[in-house]
Amino acid sequence: MKREKKAAKGSAPDRTMLKKEIIGIAFMLGSLYLICAILSFHPDDEASFAALRWYDIFGKAASDVAESIHNPFGLLGARLSAFFINSFLGYPVILPVLSMFFWGWSLLRAKSLKPALFFFLYSVVISIVAASMFGLTSAPFSDVMAGTIGRMLAALLSTVIGFTGAWVLLGVIAVVLTFYMGKSVFAALSRIVVTVMSAASVPAEAIRVWNEERREKRAEKRRVKEEKALRKKEEQMRSVPAPAPVMQPKEEPRPAVPLTYDEPVLPADATPAASTTLQQLISQVPGEPEMIIHQTVREKEADLDERRLKVQTKDREAYRFPSIDLLEKVPEDNDHIDEHHLAESKRKLLEKLAIYKIEVKRISTTVGPRVTLFELELAPDVKVSRVKSLENDLAMALSARGIRIIAPIPGKNAVGVEIPNGKPKTVWLRSVLQVEKFKNSKMVLPIVLGKTIANEVYIADLATMPHLLIAGATGAGKSVCINVIISSLLYACSPDKVKFVMVDPKRVELFQYQHLKNHFLMRFPGIEEQIITDPQKAVYALRCVVKEMELRYETLEKAGVRNIGDLNRRFPEEALPYIVVVIDELADLMITAGREVEEPIIRIAQLARAVGIHLIVATQRPSVDVITGIIKANFPSRIAFQVASRVDSRTILDSSGADQLLGNGDMLFQPSDQPKAMRIQGPYVSSGEVEAITSFIGSQHALKNLCVLPAPDSQKGNGSQSSGSTEKDGRDSMFEEAARLVVMHQQASVSLLQRRLRLGFSRAGRVMDQLEFSGIVSEADGSRAREVLINNEDSLELLLRNLDG
Repeated sequence: MKREKKAAKGSAPDRTMLKKEIIGIAFMLGSLYLICAILSFHPDDEASFAALRWYDIFGKAASDVAESIHNPFGLLGARLSAFFINSFLGYPVILPVLSMFFWGWSLLRAKSLKPALFFFLYSVVISIVAASMFGLTSAPFSDVMAGTIGRMLAALLSTVIGFTGAWVLLGVIAVVLTFYMGKSVFAALSRIVVTVMSAASVPAEAIRVWNEERREKRAEKRRVKEEKALRKKEEQMRSVPAPAPVMQPKEEPRPAVPLTYDEPVLPADATPAASTTLQQLISQVPGEPEMIIHQTVREKEADLDERRLKVQTKDREAYRFPSIDLLEKVPEDNDHIDEHHLAESKRKLLEKLAIYKIEVKRISTTVGPRVTLFELELAPDVKVSRVKSLENDLAMALSARGIRIIAPIPGKNAVGVEIPNGKPKTVWLRSVLQVEKFKNSKMVLPIVLGKTIANEVYIADLATMPHLLIAGATGAGKSVCINVIISSLLYACSPDKVKFVMVDPKRVELFQYQHLKNHFLMRFPGIEEQIITDPQKAVYALRCVVKEMELRYETLEKAGVRNIGDLNRRFPEEALPYIVVVIDELADLMITAGREVEEPIIRIAQLARAVGIHLIVATQRPSVDVITGIIKANFPSRIAFQVASRVDSRTILDSSGADQLLGNGDMLFQPSDQPKAMRIQGPYVSSGEVEAITSFIGSQHALKNLCVLPAPDSQKGNGSQSSGSTEKDGRDSMFEEAARLVVMHQQASVSLLQRRLRLGFSRAGRVMDQLEFSGIVSEADGSRAREVLINNEDSLELLLRNLDG
């Protein structure tokens, strides 16, 4: 009995130790699983399992969802990573999870749990501090690094103690915690790392020895093979008799060998054999690879004035397209190629690549208006990343700015290097419009973007984009690009086919299009001007477009069609025009109106394609608070002009390259159906040419049926009031006071009602419409002030009594 009691007493500590080891192993495995799941977080997974409840994770619906999960740790890993990243502390949560591994390690090795407890407390506080710091930044990755708690604490601290105070407080907390708690915690962690590394060093040493033996065997085989080949070559040389010496005449120095073209120019009496000989002489340049210059595209010219210029509109008013002679004549271009500059660029390029032991097999070049593309076919053993990393070195060797490397060129076994030309050529708007491609285009909304490196005129269809985002630094060419797009639409489309909504917060970029008010510009209820410059009016105008979009969807539903193209083909007499919304400076609207302007833009971008409403948005501040993630997701087609840094380029295009552009219309265009951006030189159109086009259209007879957008639904917070502010007969409660005000001042405008009666913009516009309906003021005439039709207050009182009676 005594022995059994002793055995029982001796086995109790062993069981306790075994239980601690099992718990420790469970903690370590669980923490490793969580860390790997968090590091494998994918932002698209949350949309897949959003409708799947937690208790359905083992059901049949979970198997369908699991097929679309990107996280390699399954549906559970995707849920846990989405929770920790989005709804908790973001990626800094890895520190508290790592403390679980420390707990397990301490239990497994029967160590004191005090260091693990200190590390847990330290990691929790430090992760909260790190998440709050990331919440204070506006970097693209701040959302996943801060989480919901980090953003909430950052907003709270910046509101209470200010942005700078928040940074100072969080930095002091991090330094103090690391100073007081870091010594013991990091000492324990270092001991764990040393133990783990020593345990892993044994198999690592075995693998290293095996690799060395394998490398020596390969080197030995290669040496034996080279010796055999050398002996064989020596035997062949001994068997061939030496030729008799022949006296050669003294060679005259040969002239420099010209560069190779795709179609070399030969004499008139040259034979096919002579052609072959010439090609060999050109390509066999000692010590350098072959270089071929591709012939650029020659667009077939066409006279736009030969088409039918005069057409009938719906209201039986004749409309005449603008003549191509309104644009300046293009200077003659002899298509001369500076061969000396090409040869010098090639030599410098090869010399720099040879320094880094990068072998080039073949070079082909394409000379564009502003840059020349060198296509380098590399040796099979050269990595593409090596060439990509030499971007700055090549720019220094060539003494040029704007060196851009395309590694690799899509669809080709080559790496592209774009080098600026010594003498750049200007692309004129007339030269890209007066081509057969534009004249015979079958696109719905053709817009000319410019010329590619191969001198090919690039025309895109705005209807298939369906929206376009334009961004770049000041003076890089955004406003000229907008003028080119609008001008190409004016040359291609009649007023029955397209209408414009123009928003110009800078007030000076789109004022020339006022001449289009009777033909192409949409009107807004309660607003005199048709080119919007006020931010609050811009919000109202965009909501009018949203209301038009909703009404058009109702029309499509009643007609039983899916898009505006099918509707116009089925009912040509009731065809709806396409609407192009042009916003010249989005950053100014985002600063002044913020969320109010972002909401209608997103709604239009998401839904308006099917009903023929398209957005063209430009900004000179490509930051994440202006070009938000939601806006980028709905603008797959983007144009990037020259920017200051790679961060700005990635914000626009999700890739670098725009920071290497040359300015003055040099752009990168990212089509929605291509993986990489293409370089295009935008055409130049002067303000005088735009003025000539718009004046020509404005001088024609005004259309009788002008398009007016519907008024948006009343919403709180935008100056519009609820239905409780109206009296009987639908008149506003401020109607009589507004009538007395305009009669007393003998002038009528929406801004006057806003200032004197303290009304919101939408409500003031409705009151002005009621005054017009009652015969107190005249109809709106563009930007001119309305005429007051009542001369004195006595006549007004008589009119008001008649209205009430």
